[in-house]
Amino acid sequence: MNGEFEGISPSDGIPSEPIARGRLSTAVQPTDTALVFARDYYPGVSFRIAANLPIFVTVTILDQPPDEIQVISQPDDYNGYVINYAYRGTPIFAFLFSRRYLPTGSRYRLEKDATYFSSNLNLIEAPLTRL
Repeated sequence: MNGEFEGISPSDGIPSEPIARGRLSTAVQPTDTALVFARDYYPGVSFRIAANLPIFVTVTILDQPPDEIQVISQPDDYNGYVINYAYRGTPIFAFLFSRRYLPTGSRYRLEKDATYFSSNLNLIEAPLTRL
């Protein structure tokens, strides 16, 4: 890797994240992408990972399109989460799906440059930024 990135070893179940050597930046960078239902997409609003969904629940949600056309060939590749948005003083709970492990209690936000992942499932794919 030519010394450009240095990985942090995982501790307490937190996945490693690369750090750019020699570059100090206060800007938060997207770490990955995540899937949310379109009705639950609030770009730029922070949320907390409230709970992990059991894998069978995640697979059931992602494997049951309304028109019986399977969209995701490996739904068990995704981790499912219940998230809690902090939006105008009203708690909003929603589902979020990611191929990456997201620790319970950690805070993230979905970025504005999202795309439709599946119109059949009404899922949006958006860059995910850890706060």
